[in-house]
Amino acid sequence: MTRAPGARAPLISRRAALLAALGGAGAVGACARLPRDGEVRQSDVVVAEGDSLVQSAAGPEVGASPKEIVEGFLRACAAGYSDGFATARSFLTKAAADSWRPQEIVMVYTGSESPVVEQAGEGAVDLRTRLIGSLDGAGILTPRDDEDHAVSYSLTADSTGQWRIAELPDGILLPEPVFGQEFSAYLLHFLSLDRERAVPELRWAALRTAAPALMRLLLGGPSEWLAPGADTLVPPGLRLLGGLDAPLPADGAVTVSVSSEAAALDPTGRALLVAQIERTLTQVAGIHSVSVRALGDGEDPRDADAGTALGGAADLDAAPGASGQAIGMSGGNVVRGLSTARETLATSRALGTTSARWPDVGADGTIVALAGRSMLLLAPGRSVASVIHSVDDESAGQTAGGDQAGDGDQAGGDQAGDGDQADGGDQAGAGQSGGGMTPPVIDRHGWTWTAARGEIVVLNRAGLRADLAAEWLVGSRVLALDVSAESERLVVRRLVDGETADRVEAAVIVRDARGLPQRLGPPLTVPGAGGTRALAWSDPVAVAVLADGGAGAPDVKQIQVGGTAATIPGLAGAVELTANRTDGLVLLTDSAGQIWHRNDGTWRVAATDLQDVGYCLA
Repeated sequence: MTRAPGARAPLISRRAALLAALGGAGAVGACARLPRDGEVRQSDVVVAEGDSLVQSAAGPEVGASPKEIVEGFLRACAAGYSDGFATARSFLTKAAADSWRPQEIVMVYTGSESPVVEQAGEGAVDLRTRLIGSLDGAGILTPRDDEDHAVSYSLTADSTGQWRIAELPDGILLPEPVFGQEFSAYLLHFLSLDRERAVPELRWAALRTAAPALMRLLLGGPSEWLAPGADTLVPPGLRLLGGLDAPLPADGAVTVSVSSEAAALDPTGRALLVAQIERTLTQVAGIHSVSVRALGDGEDPRDADAGTALGGAADLDAAPGASGQAIGMSGGNVVRGLSTARETLATSRALGTTSARWPDVGADGTIVALAGRSMLLLAPGRSVASVIHSVDDESAGQTAGGDQAGDGDQAGGDQAGDGDQADGGDQAGAGQSGGGMTPPVIDRHGWTWTAARGEIVVLNRAGLRADLAAEWLVGSRVLALDVSAESERLVVRRLVDGETADRVEAAVIVRDARGLPQRLGPPLTVPGAGGTRALAWSDPVAVAVLADGGAGAPDVKQIQVGGTAATIPGLAGAVELTANRTDGLVLLTDSAGQIWHRNDGTWRVAATDLQDVGYCLA
């Protein structure tokens, strides 16, 4: 399955993802349940046209007790995205209203039960609830499982004897259903260090103010997790001056006005900045195209002729068909395509063995595959494959310090044959470690990634190994890995010494100017993915895992890096999983060797005579 150039890969369904993420941090993938019993209560929700919901809440009543004031304040907070929190502030003293920052943090509590609000003394009210998530000011959603979250409010009587809240924490408490109505997940688009690809990062924003909120987050740069391996063309001090005020233009064509710092960029830098802004904002409903201009001091954003137009956006898409059709092994040959009309990319004769497994193809046509404990490489234009790495090869520790080897360079010079397989050595399976290697992945820079004997191995075409620093991997055994669509992030499944449960984590790849991998950034946990049978990047920010579903058939979970998840009903007998890294397409292989894909909500057989199916990077 391929996408048209420039098409955006969809996120996991907002509602499904939210329910899975916030339905209990201890059980990612289980949906939160709405209450089915108890008394009927009146709702303040008013349904507006289209998909939007407008909530309203009453202000403080005359003579209300401190407990009633806090309860009214909570209802007003739930309606705050409709009135800018004006009603909520009416429950506060003037000093508290002026200093309170409602959007500093959003604490999400379960929708199945209301918070317990109790008077704790004169002018004091305590609240307890089950907290299931928190959203910070940077738009990062963190699942939580705090069954007894407590908040205290201090109240005072005003000059007329009416109670008002004088002291309270910043932020608001929202029930999960309201959070699901008011917020959505989006991608901020940063750049790879070579500025050739977009590197996405998941953030959440309120639907009603999504466009200006996303611009603010984009201008703030990548998170601490992503920053070591991502770039941005946002100049220091750049400010949003206009163009994203509601209502948006009827034709969806938005002109964003930014401060003069952008005008100092060269043409290439301007195009990259525009690409970052355009890709980020066109996710917002009602925005179909974006142009950007830089305004000088004193220029009015309302003046259509003011400022300097920054021009068109740079092309940051992978080559058309980069994730293209699946590849695999058939009759000892490397082939492309699931149907019977397949293209043969390498014959068993060229590979020198009929038992090669787990092929991958680089952007330049380089083919790698595994044979027992060895990795084979068939360079473009060559008729014979070479062994570039062996698990038992003592020279495997040599590192790549110079330029990568050209197509004609052979490491070791040995042709691979059936005899290259080590006696008693296991063939590498999806995620297998120990004596074999995990399925290799060639990134767009030409480096091949695998794990051998629990360690990450990164090789160039000559078989020289990158000296990859990753302090957080010390004392652990890597069981599986995959490289993201743009080749700048890695997902790793590992087992830490002394622990019985394995972890799945994502990290950014830090490279030098030539694309040589130098180190991994700090890990970010992919929650609910441990104990899986297989994993793969399935879209720009999600990892698909094959996990035990507890009902006889393994489930397929699509887990966003950052915490949200959705579960797809599994397939009985599934043992392997692969995905195309771009649009959520997942393939499963069952124990009988059949390849399955999901169409119209049903798993269907796509091929019966392929092995070791995967997708390639550009």
